[in-house]
This record gives sequence, C-alpha cells and structure tokens, in this order.
Amino acid sequence: MIADAVDTVITLGWALCAWILLCAATATLGLYAVVVAVAWPCRTAREAVAGALAASRAVHALDVHRDRYRPSQTPSWAAA
Repeated sequence: MIADAVDTVITLGWALCAWILLCAATATLGLYAVVVAVAWPCRTAREAVAGALAASRAVHALDVHRDRYRPSQTPSWAAA
C-alpha cells in the first residue's frame, strides 16, 4: 500500500514537471510571436522613414547646389 502511494507521488511529480515544461514552452512561443509581431513592422517603418529622409536630403542637396548638377545647355563641340 505504501509502495502504491510512493509510486503515485512519483507519477504525479513527473506529470507536474511535464505540465510546467509544457506551459513554459507555450509561454516562450507566445512571447516570441509577440516580439516578432511588434519588431517586424517597427523595422519596416524605420527603414521606410530612413529611405524617405535620404530621398528628401538628396532632393534638398540638388536644390541647394542647382548649378553644380545642371548640365551645360550647349554641346561642347558647339562652344566657340
């Protein structure tokens, strides 16, 4: 009778251990999914803003130095 009780306690201990591991694995996967679901759009938005800012700076640089980037209106062979 005592042997059955000890066997039951050991079985319940292993079941509790398995339950804790299962819950920990589920919580880890859930947390990973949340982190990915938040980080991916944030990274995409950051890259989009950086691209727009770079394009804006390039346009502004062309506007500030307008004469530097404008090709000559007459071909070099026609210049006298």
